[in-house]
Amino acid sequence: MGTSRVQGMRWWACAIVALGTMLMSHCGRGEVATDVSSEQMTHAMEDTEDFSGQNAWNHCAALCELGPRPTGSPAYAAQLEYIARHLTAAGWRVERDTFSPLPGRHMTNLRACFGAKEGVRPVLVSCHIDTKGSGSKALLGADDGASGAATLLELARVLARTPDKAQQVELAFFDGEEALGERITEKDGLYGSRYDVARRGEEGLPACMINLDMVGGEGKVIAVPVMDTLPEMYELYRTAVRELGLPEERWTLHLGSYWDDHRPFVEAGVPTLNLIASFTGSRWWHTARDNMQRISAVSLAETGRVTLRILSLYQTVNDLNSPGLNSTLRNLESSPYPAVK
Repeated sequence: MGTSRVQGMRWWACAIVALGTMLMSHCGRGEVATDVSSEQMTHAMEDTEDFSGQNAWNHCAALCELGPRPTGSPAYAAQLEYIARHLTAAGWRVERDTFSPLPGRHMTNLRACFGAKEGVRPVLVSCHIDTKGSGSKALLGADDGASGAATLLELARVLARTPDKAQQVELAFFDGEEALGERITEKDGLYGSRYDVARRGEEGLPACMINLDMVGGEGKVIAVPVMDTLPEMYELYRTAVRELGLPEERWTLHLGSYWDDHRPFVEAGVPTLNLIASFTGSRWWHTARDNMQRISAVSLAETGRVTLRILSLYQTVNDLNSPGLNSTLRNLESSPYPAVK
């Protein structure tokens, strides 16, 4: 663990004391699954300059039409083809990494670049695309799986309109985030992101990482995990939320850490933001209720726009030849501690 990571943890220890007790509602919507209308399913993709929540919704619905997409399933393979096809159409170069984390079990990550920008370590934007369960217990995973991929596909379309910025970004769609057992542990789950960190080696790690997970639910509360987030990354997040005028009670903090695909990068010393919806205590997470009934085009649009704004803030600072991420705050409205209302 690097010095900056240790300093960041000390900073957050003080922040937690300053925060005191924060109460957040984690109630899931719990709707009964219903069929999505044919009118929504056939809605044409919009050719807009800005992030389109409807486009992302359409991608999410198309992935869910494939059915549950657990690791190694035909539906997972079809999902890879769908994602690769749309990335390639938008001008991204796609690569697949197939690996075997366990004897007899093969997994595949998908990565995309828009041409490398010389001398620039990319910002990695990632999600996982495997869904929980197998066989008759396999789940559809509209939010926990498809929503992140749908957001990245629409991000790819928008970023491609500005090639110079797109060249500073890498996209990753990870396999094996879900544990084979009931819950993720140090040895079970995060297989794709763990492989990706090992594959890169220290010299190939990204400059920073933004991971999206469960980002499409209507009325979602995004709560970045305090113990995994350096203060300078939090400031990028908070500034983006404020500039877009989004309610800070729905774009907030989780007072702890998460086992998610950002964790292997945190442990490798990479600054991360894990944009993940509050899910503990919900009635939909890892159940059949995680279907298109809970997915909102508005919610997907919010996530996409926050991610694009964070990328813009980060890239602007780097374009100003800032000596490092720690000095980004001189260009942002900031305070030493998170504001809690």
